[in-house]
Amino acid sequence: MQVLTLWTSHPYILITTKKQVKTLEDVKGLKIRVGGGPPTEQMRALGAIPTLIPMPETYLALNRGVIDGMGAPWEAINAFRLYEIVKYYTIVPVSAVYFSAVVNRDKWESLPKDIQAAMTSVSGLEGAKFFGRNFFDTAEDGVMERVKQGSYQMVKYVFPPEAAPSCSDSTSIPPVSPEMDTQWVTRREACGCNRFCMRVFRCPGLMLDTHTLRR
Repeated sequence: MQVLTLWTSHPYILITTKKQVKTLEDVKGLKIRVGGGPPTEQMRALGAIPTLIPMPETYLALNRGVIDGMGAPWEAINAFRLYEIVKYYTIVPVSAVYFSAVVNRDKWESLPKDIQAAMTSVSGLEGAKFFGRNFFDTAEDGVMERVKQGSYQMVKYVFPPEAAPSCSDSTSIPPVSPEMDTQWVTRREACGCNRFCMRVFRCPGLMLDTHTLRR
């Protein structure tokens, strides 16, 4: 396998339709859309009701009250037009999604050297810089522009940096419990994830459900 680029989504923020989420108590009982994996366990631990729904169906699910909210990055809020039906935005990182662009190793080695060089020149670090500037860095601004143009409602609550949540804090939104962390490490080791992979993808509050890098 030839790795071209590795990246993650923006840290997901919590968006809801009926009420603003500011504390752990606010999350309890809410039906929150998840995509499976650690985010499901995270929402269950927070007292929410994790609900598995494919991303393309989230707009209707939110609009019809099938779910009360979901975690989403700014780029998804923009692309799926979730700003049209979501009112409350809690700016706190709850999870993220990992992506990779890879090529079959045999196919890669069969390509002419000039083609390999052309692909390599726009992948790796350069690819990361390009997508960072032209996609992630402008995603929130894109949502704000569309909210203004459509006169949609947006109520933002920015989680105070000085109130950074901890696993022992029973009043704020914890990123991950020690038990979840241990379970995540155990699963990664069982599927062959090496220590380098652990360091790359193990981030409190942003635990990624990945197809892990092998030894």
